[in-house]
Amino acid sequence: MDRIFLFDLGNVLAKSLDDYYLYNKLNCKIPYNEFLQYWWSDDLVLKAHMGLVTDEEHIDKLLKLCKSDLSINQFYEIYNSLDSSLYDETIEIINELKNKGYKVGLLSNLRLMDYKRYEQQIGKINFDYIFLSYKMKCIKPSNDIYLQVINTLKCDPDNIIFFDDNEKNVNIANQLGINAYQVTGENIKEVFYKKINIPYTSP
Repeated sequence: MDRIFLFDLGNVLAKSLDDYYLYNKLNCKIPYNEFLQYWWSDDLVLKAHMGLVTDEEHIDKLLKLCKSDLSINQFYEIYNSLDSSLYDETIEIINELKNKGYKVGLLSNLRLMDYKRYEQQIGKINFDYIFLSYKMKCIKPSNDIYLQVINTLKCDPDNIIFFDDNEKNVNIANQLGINAYQVTGENIKEVFYKKINIPYTSP
């Protein structure tokens, strides 16, 4: 079976969210490190990434924690206005893979609100597979999400090539037999052309 190439979204396909800009726009009245701790690690946020609670639930908690006077709707207006541009380098690689006959996919930890923010850009890419944590009810780096991917693709994990910016995500994927590489959108071309040989596939 031909190899299948999967890409993470944040910091690989799409440019990273400016956390400090968001912190300021929300008029947070708590230290920045406390905001970051909640934004990336709070149990309710992680559950939102797994689709187990609504985005509104964790946004409401965030606004109260930040002592912000903004409404949930105002939060969405700010969040959806943030830069959601993609890395040209990653798009170039995806297009090359598609032109050579390979299947490509997205594998990312996303809340529903994240997907909506990137939906238009993602829709412009002809992905063969889209794996999103909020739909799969589990997140990287859990074994479950990778096993679901392997089961869905119905292939040997050695035939899956995965690019992610998080070391732990990459390590767990490699332990399960997936060929995973730690990259960002800024260095993906260097890693890709050094590590990956991509001849044309049979029609």
